[in-house]
Amino acid sequence: MNTDLEPPRVPPLTAAEHARLRNQLMDKTQPAMRRPARHWAAPMVAVGAVAAVVAGTLVVTNGSPDDAGVAGTSTPQASAGAKVGVDLGAVPQRDLAKVVTECQFPEEGGPAQIIWSRHVRGITRDSTALVAVALNTKKAPTPKTTVTRGGRKPGTGGAPSGAKLGYRYCLTRTPPSAKLGSVGSVGRVPDKNWQTQPTDQRALVTLGTEDANLTYARTTLQAWAVYRALPSVATVEVRYVLDGRRGPWTKGVVEGGFAYTEVQADGKFTVGQRLKTEVRAFDARGKQIPVG
Repeated sequence: MNTDLEPPRVPPLTAAEHARLRNQLMDKTQPAMRRPARHWAAPMVAVGAVAAVVAGTLVVTNGSPDDAGVAGTSTPQASAGAKVGVDLGAVPQRDLAKVVTECQFPEEGGPAQIIWSRHVRGITRDSTALVAVALNTKKAPTPKTTVTRGGRKPGTGGAPSGAKLGYRYCLTRTPPSAKLGSVGSVGRVPDKNWQTQPTDQRALVTLGTEDANLTYARTTLQAWAVYRALPSVATVEVRYVLDGRRGPWTKGVVEGGFAYTEVQADGKFTVGQRLKTEVRAFDARGKQIPVG
């Protein structure tokens, strides 16, 4: 009989197996009276958070939210459900000129005055975007009058009667690429919107929004918006509603009295298709705030 047999080789434990064994050992060594508190603390927090979300979620376009998303948090500042964010910080100094250029209409002199700006994620994984709120009241030099064929004179354009103050929202995508679809956009902020202040019952005032941005391949549909925000707003979140289905919450940006939200859906879309959204806001303690 051969007694020099080697014991069978035992494969090394995975990280998950290590964690499970460690947790089992900790459970056996902790006092039994502490276990109920560990098991009940999270569900109690979650129930309270769900009630707040159901009471305060804003449907920006139409419809009524019936699913508030995942709720419950162990830190006061954390949102109730968003696991993805769009904020990339301040606009890099080298890129400020790009967004200044985007914030100007053809009939205006420049440059535009940037009031607020932010560096955010792009419509594709390998791109980013620069979003801004700006002011421009400078008129371009009056061109020499020329007569075209038929005796018609070129129009002068200019801001519409409801947007004479000169405020605008703008976004430019970087680096420029055909696959991004449009590489930039600018829109006028209605004077009424700019002059409306947020309140305790309407914590966000919309300055501008776009809900039909498409990549060139039409496989990503994007909606984004810029708001003036109540000082107590610490977090904003948005999700899309598409064909009766709600997407996950995405955390936006709140900084300097303004807020920005952006959300994307993947699929196959058509030009002109719009992405409906729902928005909600929280204060620094995690309490939901009415947004309108």
